[in-house]
Amino acid sequence: MKVFNLIKKDIQIFLKSKSSVVLTYLVPMILSLVFGLVFGGVGGSSGMNEIKILLVDGDKTEISREFTSALDSLPELIVNTEYTKNDSTYLLDVKTMDELIIKGKRGLGIYIPAGFADKLKQGTKLPLEIHYDPKNQIQYGMVNGLLQKTIMSKFPMVMLNGLMSKSEEFLGKARHEMFQSEMETTIKNYFPVGEGDVMKGSTGSLPAEAPNIFDNPLEIEQVKLLGEEKSNPMYSQYVAGMAVLFLLFSVTYSGASLLEEKNAGTIKRLLISPISRGQILTAKMIFTSIVGISQLTVLFIFGWLVFGLNIFQAIPTLLVLIVVTSLACSALGIFIAAICNNLRTVQSLSTLIILTMSLLGGSMVPTIVMPKYLQTVGKFTLNYWAMHGFNSIFWRNLHLGDIMLDVAVLFGIFIVFYFTGVRIFKKRLVTY
Repeated sequence: MKVFNLIKKDIQIFLKSKSSVVLTYLVPMILSLVFGLVFGGVGGSSGMNEIKILLVDGDKTEISREFTSALDSLPELIVNTEYTKNDSTYLLDVKTMDELIIKGKRGLGIYIPAGFADKLKQGTKLPLEIHYDPKNQIQYGMVNGLLQKTIMSKFPMVMLNGLMSKSEEFLGKARHEMFQSEMETTIKNYFPVGEGDVMKGSTGSLPAEAPNIFDNPLEIEQVKLLGEEKSNPMYSQYVAGMAVLFLLFSVTYSGASLLEEKNAGTIKRLLISPISRGQILTAKMIFTSIVGISQLTVLFIFGWLVFGLNIFQAIPTLLVLIVVTSLACSALGIFIAAICNNLRTVQSLSTLIILTMSLLGGSMVPTIVMPKYLQTVGKFTLNYWAMHGFNSIFWRNLHLGDIMLDVAVLFGIFIVFYFTGVRIFKKRLVTY
């Protein structure tokens, strides 16, 4: 009952502060909207490292194996053709590849269909399937370009055969024979040569309406494994990102309010009442967590109303993640307050910690565009695990069993920061 009265007191103080309520609920809504609208459809590549992809060889020929080795030799790619299950290694099949992509283990996979080698020998476009998560559009664009680069550099006969098969169609029989003869002469005299030198051997000019005869040598079928029934995938990224970011800012209220109560003499009056130091901190922790849970709930409902965010697919899982995220953020707030001496220090330190964690953990920018070492550092932030869990629910439709690692890490963060902060606070409260 005593703890309940303390919680009630904190809620009343919180609701009286209009600025605190606005900062907690309205500001993150507005920024979520702005980030969603501005960045919802933007893609690009910047500073990316090796892309881990899956590959299934359905052709199983010497040429398809050569093509796989050529891809794996690229510094930009790490190609996996096998997977491990129950301490045993198996060759990937299409079904397993798709399951791994859907669960977020990889962002993209390539399937080489039967007949790949035959198409190569015929000089026609090479069939390939790219199975991918539309949320990883940047990876898709880069891999698509690398596939074309590999074909043109490792299998130039595709380009040459494609050129010869089209030349007669667009040049006419007489000019095609002349083009072929002069190209062969040029190759014999100057081999090896580039494409531009080969073309210098032809006479005349192509008709104005003729298309580029050096077009894409690949016939790629896109297989989107996720998001067909959903709105832009970046909405889940930025709604979840802004929710976690502003949750971290709002829970620093817990630390600031403890120092405010110290300055106002409230702590002294509480300490002489029949209330223990542990009860004071527990009440503060519970109050801060309630604020965090309500903030995340309001923001996700906002995301559902404005962006069509799928928040009802796994409500129990979402509630568990909301609770552990709020507990972890609140514990961080308690810890920051415990190591600070005044409000100004709390505000400065919390701003530095929160913005740094939010940037590295993916709340502001998707981690995929960051250098590899920053992606590794980002995994040590609270934001990373919260973002990973929320995106697994909103975008991948995963359930509690699939995000247990995220839940466990967040709960571990709560345990470490809360008990460390409480230990420090109990010692410092004696001097109050």
